[in-house]
Amino acid sequence: MKKIFSLILAVSISMAAFAQSTTQSISEKVKVVFPGKPEEIKAPNGLTMYSFQKDSSVSFKAMSLDVSAMGLTAEMITSYGDALWDQIKGGMGAQMGGATVDKDAIEQFKGKNSLYIEINGTNSIAPEIKGKKAYGYLFFIGTVLHQVLYFSGDPKSKKEDGATFFDSVTIAN
Repeated sequence: MKKIFSLILAVSISMAAFAQSTTQSISEKVKVVFPGKPEEIKAPNGLTMYSFQKDSSVSFKAMSLDVSAMGLTAEMITSYGDALWDQIKGGMGAQMGGATVDKDAIEQFKGKNSLYIEINGTNSIAPEIKGKKAYGYLFFIGTVLHQVLYFSGDPKSKKEDGATFFDSVTIAN
């Protein structure tokens, strides 16, 4: 009986530890809370991405990329204004494998001018978005581009389903 109880207790503790939310710094100034420990991916171009898959249909991603290596300064980013978001959307389209942007809008997010996007992956061949919807925000702090995304395989999903994740983003001054 003690062995069974011990086994149940050990499994419960390890499941609770796995399910614990994790606060992750995605840059020097931005943190976000994932529902579990995210995987870190660093690309050679300086992009750092954090990803957590809750189950086969729901995942969370956050990334940062310092664009100063591309010759951009904070002043240039500010001077481009909303036209910069149009350029970014154009670049994203090529990477989505047939997914479409159902909605995009310039909004305030956590006090920052941001691009809000809703992506429909119904016709995408890209594994990350295929058959899913994604909702997210892109914003700059200086020369660092940040992105937070919520992915759902539920065709009836909506932006509010990712509200807890989006609300968890904190930006230091």
